[in-house]
Amino acid sequence: MRQYWVGHPGTGKSTRLIQRFVELTERGVRPDRILVLVPQASAGVRFRAALAEARGSVRGHPFIGTVYALARQHVELFFPRLASTAGFAPPYREPTFINVEGAQYVLNLIAGLRLAEFDDLKIHRARILSQILDGLNKAAVCGFPLTEIADRLNAAWEGREPRLPTYQRVQALALAFREFCLRHYLLDFSLTMTLFAERLLADDFYRSYLTARFRHVLADNIEENPPILHRFLDVLLPVCDSAVLVEDDPGGYRIFLGADVTSARRLRALCEVVEVPDPRLQFGAPLSPAQFGAALMRAAAQTYALPVPSNGQDVCASVRVLESKKFWGEMVRAVAQTIGELVVGGIPANEIAVLAPYVEDVLRFELQEQLRPFRVGVQPLRPSRPLWDHPVARAFVALAQLARPAWRRPVSPSDMARALSVCVADLDLIRAHHIARAIHRLEIQDLPDLTHRADLWAQVGHRFIEPYQRLRDWIELQRRTTSTPLDLLWQRLFTEVLSRPGFALSTDRDAAFVCDKLIRGARAFREALTTALAEHVSQTSPGQTEQPSLDLAYVDLLQQEGFAAQYVPERVALLPDADVEARRWPAVLLAPAYAYLTNDLRSRIQFWLDINTTGWHERPYQPLTHPYVLSASWAPGQRWTDADELRVSRETLARVVGGLAYRCRERIYLASSQLTVSGQDESGQLLRALQRVIRLEAQAANSLASTL
Repeated sequence: MRQYWVGHPGTGKSTRLIQRFVELTERGVRPDRILVLVPQASAGVRFRAALAEARGSVRGHPFIGTVYALARQHVELFFPRLASTAGFAPPYREPTFINVEGAQYVLNLIAGLRLAEFDDLKIHRARILSQILDGLNKAAVCGFPLTEIADRLNAAWEGREPRLPTYQRVQALALAFREFCLRHYLLDFSLTMTLFAERLLADDFYRSYLTARFRHVLADNIEENPPILHRFLDVLLPVCDSAVLVEDDPGGYRIFLGADVTSARRLRALCEVVEVPDPRLQFGAPLSPAQFGAALMRAAAQTYALPVPSNGQDVCASVRVLESKKFWGEMVRAVAQTIGELVVGGIPANEIAVLAPYVEDVLRFELQEQLRPFRVGVQPLRPSRPLWDHPVARAFVALAQLARPAWRRPVSPSDMARALSVCVADLDLIRAHHIARAIHRLEIQDLPDLTHRADLWAQVGHRFIEPYQRLRDWIELQRRTTSTPLDLLWQRLFTEVLSRPGFALSTDRDAAFVCDKLIRGARAFREALTTALAEHVSQTSPGQTEQPSLDLAYVDLLQQEGFAAQYVPERVALLPDADVEARRWPAVLLAPAYAYLTNDLRSRIQFWLDINTTGWHERPYQPLTHPYVLSASWAPGQRWTDADELRVSRETLARVVGGLAYRCRERIYLASSQLTVSGQDESGQLLRALQRVIRLEAQAANSLASTL
């Protein structure tokens, strides 16, 4: 049996796939002969939970994970077969896998002053690095050579000034990065996937191994995966005993990570296609957000300038347009007021999601403040937010600088105050500033003994003397122990001090999550790059004996707002961003639309903010990468035109609004303001599509009334 299930989100396909997984184990199939592929690691939790409940005395472990996890495992397993022909420099040895943080550091090390050549683009250094790495990753998962990057990017450029030299510099840095990794046996995401695609999948020995290893295949949301997964399944499907592939339609939200719906659908030719019905859209079904989503998807394909909907008008029983406001802040206040009324009416706050094209700090703060009177918190989901933006990360860096005087990194009074406020329980920023000013007047870079300052503690509060002194004693001890690596320093800081009573992090699970990311990141960074950096220094500077500090390099990476590696599922329960007071209350989810969709979240109530803006369908500004021309479906030499941009924007809008609506169980609220947060007056495609849907609904209602 080889089946390809396709249907709308929310129709139970994943649940049936889990049931199929359990049935296989209960029928006596060895779990280690089952392959379960999911688009992200967190999606495998439900499969593992089902197996734990059903397996009983069954032995063996199935593979449950992403295509990257599978590729990494098999590249590591068969690396001795790959090294001699893959371009690695002899003598051959075991490779070291590096995450996105390590890759950013290596690329920055290689690029050096050459990144100044991109100054005319006016984008942050970390964004330049991430976009160059994105080109490497796209080439690996989509199957085109690195030498095509410049020409593909140039095909999408229609500006007056020639951009080809810039794209050639991008390509040159990508090739230099790849050569560095091969020379020092570093396997980043792109090289791992390249070895998997170009070496393993083409090896008859590996194909024989797959045939013997996996007899049953279960793949969820294959439309959210890149072509490399589809190539892998193309090899495995003809020889396995059974397979079930699942596609969400609409889907393909991970296109910025290489997802390719067209590539996924080619696998239908190898399977029996099963259309999963959606009872929400059947004749006679109650009005639902899914029906609204289906209508809005159709309207997004061709939008017309129609009259603006009347304020407070119901689109249908499950969708309501809130009264449009002139100013953005008024819109947020109206949304908060409606949320408060819903919570008072009995709807749990954690069943409400507030969605927008982008979620900035100003939106988080304003919504948070407006919900305080209702004792409702805000849980932001912002996966792409740099770790440096979190106050806990800045506090840990400041304390590390105090504990490492050899770094010669002074801590400013404002940074000192913020670090103390984050770490000491109930110490607000104003009181922390009093302590920081007292330290600064001593003109030292340390936490001094302030127990004798009765005037200071009378102003700040005597209850803060003990936690301050405990932190001060610990810092003083670390200043005399200079050999402790940064990750171990932070681990001890948390376990020996900040997790104890009297400190804010002792009861703050979200802050502990940030600490965990910092510790894991610093450790992985040090373990992965120590040997490679030593080799690089010996080759480029033979007379240099002192090695650069990787601890300082990691701190610099944080301060440059580099993208952080992900270590655990960043679900709502683990989001490190709400303020301390809000965490004590039930919280609504605040997320960008794409983050909500790629995490496959569900809500009872949804609020769509800024429905008049163009952010719902326009691509973010990424001048050094492009999700469409850097894809398997784009032919080299083909030009990207304005017509392509318009077509893609309409397709994107249809996918997004449909995906959101299908993931809402009860009701959608639509909110807008005449002026955006930046003071601009916008009218995007979503608003025009909505106007068309409302007009058609009104025409249908009038037609029905006339027949009665």
